[in-house]
Amino acid sequence: MKTNNYTKLKTIIEVMGKYGITPISKLKRSDFVKDMGFDKVYLDGLIYDVEDALQVELNEETANSLKSPDELIRYMLQHQN
Repeated sequence: MKTNNYTKLKTIIEVMGKYGITPISKLKRSDFVKDMGFDKVYLDGLIYDVEDALQVELNEETANSLKSPDELIRYMLQHQN
């Protein structure tokens, strides 16, 4: 099933909300580790939950390259159709 970008964005925002991230705030461009204090396990959990909600799978290299909520959202909207 093809999902439009609005639906994907809404889903990503809902998942991020469970992790205390409001992507429309100043946290949007904050670094997951440096600014938000996420450890690897917590960050992996966030990315896994986004993947699961959108029914996609990122390769490990891509997942490790996403450093902020904005980068994660942009990647998912641009590359996952």
